[in-house]
Amino acid sequence: MRILGLVSFVQLLLGVAGLKKSLREGRVADVPFAEKRSKKELQQRHWTDGTALSAPTPMLILQGIASIVLIVHPRPPKFFARLLGVLGAVMAIGYPVEKVWRDSLVEPDRKLTPLTFGGFLLALKMAILGWSVGRGRRSRAVEPGDTDA
Repeated sequence: MRILGLVSFVQLLLGVAGLKKSLREGRVADVPFAEKRSKKELQQRHWTDGTALSAPTPMLILQGIASIVLIVHPRPPKFFARLLGVLGAVMAIGYPVEKVWRDSLVEPDRKLTPLTFGGFLLALKMAILGWSVGRGRRSRAVEPGDTDA
């Protein structure tokens, strides 16, 4: 689970960098079928709507707490791994919906593409690792006369 914590922490660093860049440049979320926000609203709405380059701030805070628990705690509860799995899945769906993500793949940008595509790949890895915790190989039942047990 420590690997999941580290992957999540690196993804969190990209998310925080994306939040900082979005706030500095006024990059509002641009998703299909959603009302376009003004740059002025971005300062207040990043708590609930996120930005073009980051998840909503409470998600980032939850991700940070869960990541630290998995990294530091010797036997962390599975709850934190599953939480990161859910957050990773939500973010992995959210990245491709954003116009800036698609644009950064069509016309790569040195500063933008690592935030978008790197964040997406790490979020996808978080989802896979988080959902696989406790779902690995099942121990088989020991049958009478079995010498492998």
